[in-house]
Amino acid sequence: MADGREVRPDLLLFLGDQVYADSTTKEMQEFIRGRRDIHEEPGKELKDFEEYAHLYRLAWSDDANRWLLSCVPSAMIFDDHDIRDDWNASLDWKRKMEATTWWHERIVAGLASYWVYQHLGNLSPRERAADKMWQQVSGRDDAGSPDLSAALDEFADRCDKDPNSYRWSYCRDFDGTRLIVLDSRVARDLTPSARGLLNGHELAWFDDHMQGGFRDVLIATSLPFLLPLGLHHVEAWDEAIAQGAWGRLAAWVGERLRQAFDLEHWAAFQNSFQAVAGIATELADGARGPSPQTVMFLSGDVHFSYLAEVERQTGSRIVQAVCSPVRNPLPRFLRWFSVVMSYGAATPLGAAAARSAKVPDPPFRWKTVKGPWFDNNLALLQDAPDGLTMTWHKGVVEDGDELHPRLEEVASITVPTKRDSELSS
Repeated sequence: MADGREVRPDLLLFLGDQVYADSTTKEMQEFIRGRRDIHEEPGKELKDFEEYAHLYRLAWSDDANRWLLSCVPSAMIFDDHDIRDDWNASLDWKRKMEATTWWHERIVAGLASYWVYQHLGNLSPRERAADKMWQQVSGRDDAGSPDLSAALDEFADRCDKDPNSYRWSYCRDFDGTRLIVLDSRVARDLTPSARGLLNGHELAWFDDHMQGGFRDVLIATSLPFLLPLGLHHVEAWDEAIAQGAWGRLAAWVGERLRQAFDLEHWAAFQNSFQAVAGIATELADGARGPSPQTVMFLSGDVHFSYLAEVERQTGSRIVQAVCSPVRNPLPRFLRWFSVVMSYGAATPLGAAAARSAKVPDPPFRWKTVKGPWFDNNLALLQDAPDGLTMTWHKGVVEDGDELHPRLEEVASITVPTKRDSELSS
């Protein structure tokens, strides 16, 4: 805090890639080799529930992680690497995976283990009691009840095949602040004519929970909703040509670009982006009850951190805060590319490309007001009387002691409650 006092967070929020099922450590690979031929598909990647269980054991058994998770409440949501890179990027991607000999077992194991090791902790006691899968588990008699592995596999298989059969998104209210955590992976609609990062069922749920009367509304999504504007236009353009705006050959090229460069954020699902942007604007304008002070999107994924704000003259502020902690560093070229996309000529050029593919203009403009930073950051969000304060920290290793890094502040920004105030650093 500014006065030097240490504080314990009220909540730890994990926004995806808590585990990597597709890029495994040497310890994980040793376990795999003890079970099967690692040279056969899926190779060094995870195959089944037992391997996922060991992966979570490695992740959650680290002394610091165990201590942290035992002291502070947590909330989590998956992203692609919890299952596989670019998970559900497009219908083409999904069909390629389903054509393999190993994907079905992988997706079933991934969702089943996520439910056990992550999702159950997201549920309130009332929600957990109403969860049908939990009812089977909690009603089990250890002395004589059958193994529930088959039931859990059937549940996970159903979730993958019918996303509307189970909801991974959830909502929590904290003393005047509403937190909405969105599933942006299972709940996608990959139908070419109706592509959406949220399908209709999930969008309706989100719509119902975006209500006024809260001091602040936080929307947590693993993928940044507001990318740097130039990159937003590029992804929107790529979606349009991949869907045939420039013909069949260009569509083939667009799909290859989408999968090669991970062009599958909100901008690449324009139906969902436009719908959510409209809902957020209505909330900020007071059309859904008393407007909050701030509507803030919280995200990770992109391996750098920044703060963006929608250009508005009245109503609530709409901002995007991004932190990608404990991740692989971006190569220098990609760092340069990210900076150009944030500040350079890519914005007008990207907008021109998007218009050439008949992509509708965004309903508002935004800009990166702070960042990007490429440190391996952890972020702290504090609700204070003068507004929301977001602070990014990096770890500094001294004298080679990697187990006890010193936290160093990278940036601290307050989003003021008053419309006529500027963001303060």
